[in-house]
Amino acid sequence: MLLRRYRDGDAAIEAYAEDYAYLVWGLLELLQTTGDAEWLDWAVTLQRRQDELFWDESEGGWFSTTGNDPTVLLRLKEDYDGAEPAASSVAALNVLTLGHLTGEDAYRTKAERTLARYGKRIGAAGRVVPMMLCALSQWHAPSMQIVVVGAPSAEAVRTLTSEIAAHYLPFAVHVPVDPDNGQQHLRERLPFVAGMKAHGGGAVYVCRDFTCHQPVSSVEALSSELA
Repeated sequence: MLLRRYRDGDAAIEAYAEDYAYLVWGLLELLQTTGDAEWLDWAVTLQRRQDELFWDESEGGWFSTTGNDPTVLLRLKEDYDGAEPAASSVAALNVLTLGHLTGEDAYRTKAERTLARYGKRIGAAGRVVPMMLCALSQWHAPSMQIVVVGAPSAEAVRTLTSEIAAHYLPFAVHVPVDPDNGQQHLRERLPFVAGMKAHGGGAVYVCRDFTCHQPVSSVEALSSELA
C-alpha cells in the first residue's frame, strides 16, 4: 500500500487514488524511456492495487478515497482536470497504455467503462476534463507499438530514436529493448518482443495491434514506416 507522506523516517497517511494514478503514469514513462521491465512490474502491481481499493465496479471509474475513513462521509469521483488531473482521467490513460503493452483485454474494458461513465461530462463541458479527452482520443486511435532493439549507447540506436522523436505519435507506446541487458525479463512480460533482434547496430519494429512489420535499420525506412 502506498503512503503519501514521508518525513524524518516516518511514513504515514494512506494514499489516494490520484497518488496511485500519478505514480503508475510515471512508471510507464520510465519503462518507455529505459526499457527496464521492473518499472512495468511495479506499474502493474500498483494498478492492480488501485483497482482493488478505488475501482467502482457498479458504474466504472475510480473513487478518490478507499471508503475506510469514517470521517469521510461520501466517496466521490473527481471530474475536473485542473492543475492536477483527476485520478480517473490519468488512470484511464494508464490502463490504455498497459493494454497496448500487454494486450490484456481487462485493461481496455476498464478504460471503456470509465469513458462511458464520464461521457455526459465530456459532452456537456469537455474543456474541464482535457485529460479524459486525451484518454478518449487514445481509445479511438489504432494501437501502435514501436520497439527499438539495440544497445542504448549505440550510434545507430540513438539516430533511430531521434527519428522517432521527430514524428508526432501521441498514441504510440515506445519499448526500448537492450539485447544484452534484460531482454529476457522484458520478453517474459511482453511476449510480442520475443525474437526481435538488433540486426547490426540497431533496428526498429513498428507494430500495429501487435502485428509487427519487418525491422528497419535506416532513418529513411523508419520515416516511411512512421508516416
